[in-house]
Amino acid sequence: MSVTPQIAPNPNLKLRKFNSFKPHTKGKAIGSTRGVRIFCKVKDCAVLDENVNSYGQFSVPVKQGSKQSKEEEEEKQNYYVNVGYAIRTLREEFPDLFYRELSFDIYRDDIVFKDPMNTFIGIENYKSIFWALRFHGRMFFKALWVEISSVWQPVENIIMVRWTVHGIPRVLWESRGRFDGTSEYKLDKQGKIFEHRVDNIAMNSPPRFKVLGVEELIRSIGCPSTARPTYFEISSPP
Repeated sequence: MSVTPQIAPNPNLKLRKFNSFKPHTKGKAIGSTRGVRIFCKVKDCAVLDENVNSYGQFSVPVKQGSKQSKEEEEEKQNYYVNVGYAIRTLREEFPDLFYRELSFDIYRDDIVFKDPMNTFIGIENYKSIFWALRFHGRMFFKALWVEISSVWQPVENIIMVRWTVHGIPRVLWESRGRFDGTSEYKLDKQGKIFEHRVDNIAMNSPPRFKVLGVEELIRSIGCPSTARPTYFEISSPP
């Protein structure tokens, strides 16, 4: 009697199990008195092994491109969230910078502050600038406030703020002063501010004014004999 074994396809098939195959006839198992031999040519086994390896290798492909694009999309969303938070924080807190401490979580620790005269590096130095402005502002001014004229983005990684400082000094011989300027905030890839540049624009004319840096401003405000209500002092005509 001849028996033709049927082997179902299995991707995890191991060829060494062929010798333990026990064939069955219709309703009857073949006993030990009958021997069954299964022949497999070396060439056929090699082809089968190659097919099994190929099936395991390509059955579940890994899509690296989609994973990378997802990470880039998340980074892009986080960037716009941080930029929106920075704009909202500047718009809400900038007018009160002479009366309360600002939120510094929108800045990097290595932030660079630049004005026409000086450069300061580091978040602690940046905080000290606003502390000095609050301290001397309360000392020499009855009222001091900031108005924001506009906030815009000329390019994606820059925030521009145009502002005006108004001050009413405590001394009677000084008149109310006004100073206009712009602040440029540069953003990194995470939407954090890493540079703040101040450009001063003297709108009070005549007379003509000389622009001062922040350090010189604090020094002049701290001296009672030369106290000034604004960020600049009057210069002699040419």
